[in-house]
Amino acid sequence: MAYLKSLREKFKIKRLHTIYILYWFLLSYIIAALVFWFIALNSQNMEINRYRLDMVDVNDENHDVKERNIQNAKNRKTAQYLGEGVTFFLLIVAGAVFVFRAINKQLHQSQQQQNFMMAITHELKTPIAITKLNLETLQKRALNSEQQQKLINITIQEADRLNALCNNMLLTSQIEAGAYEVIKERVNLTELSKACVHDFKTRYPNRKIIFDVKDGNFISGDSMLLQLAVNNLLNNAIKYSREEDIVLLRIEMESNLVKLQIIDEGPGILSSDKEKIFEKYYRGTNKQSKGTGLGLYLTKKIAEQHKGHIRVGENIPRGSVFEIIFTT
Repeated sequence: MAYLKSLREKFKIKRLHTIYILYWFLLSYIIAALVFWFIALNSQNMEINRYRLDMVDVNDENHDVKERNIQNAKNRKTAQYLGEGVTFFLLIVAGAVFVFRAINKQLHQSQQQQNFMMAITHELKTPIAITKLNLETLQKRALNSEQQQKLINITIQEADRLNALCNNMLLTSQIEAGAYEVIKERVNLTELSKACVHDFKTRYPNRKIIFDVKDGNFISGDSMLLQLAVNNLLNNAIKYSREEDIVLLRIEMESNLVKLQIIDEGPGILSSDKEKIFEKYYRGTNKQSKGTGLGLYLTKKIAEQHKGHIRVGENIPRGSVFEIIFTT
């Protein structure tokens, strides 16, 4: 099914490229026809002007007045043709820009969707394959308790990964369609973040995740969405950093603002990617780890749903700092 969708997307992109070429050809033809129309009408106007001047009797006492009137009429016609030509040209250019942007946007979205389908296929198949392999190993081999526990932990991690992916996809579609109703309540962001960190420590016992938060950070929001946003940022920090690197979650209170920071020691984010990483399907130029491009996009949407905003900075000497700022 995914393969067929990929073929359809490729065909769609090829068809859009063909339309793109036809568009430029037709635009060139229309502009050329407009220029030809102006030249033809102006030449006709000049011929009519010469004919009228030849018809004026040189012995007529009003000869100069008649010539001046004929010349004025010719100038008015030239100005009319020029004005109409410029108006049509501007309308054509405005329409061309609009169509060009629409086609470009469609091409960009098609490419993003194709990349997303390829990424989502990998992201879905990998945890399923690992889970199946682990279960078959447990079924066919007599393993000691330590080996069994290791395989079970890996399987749980992959199941959590699959669950997070499904949550991101479902919530993204619901939020974009306006079908998800945000339930606002008084949320203890400290306890919510502590639970998220505890969950990740359980899933990744070899990773060093530090929780630097004081009690009493309350905001108004949807606890499920906020938990998903924190999980997405923690997951990114772990995914894009080495096993020995530290991941730090910090919450600071400043006036009526609550700042939630997740700091990693990974490779960092290029300056050119800092704005784009929050776009739908965008995965950045650094693709060392696979992803769907939905996590940060959804996190930004969640921040906006809570009248907050997200930004990314550099962690000196290496790494990134993702910060969500909420208004209490």
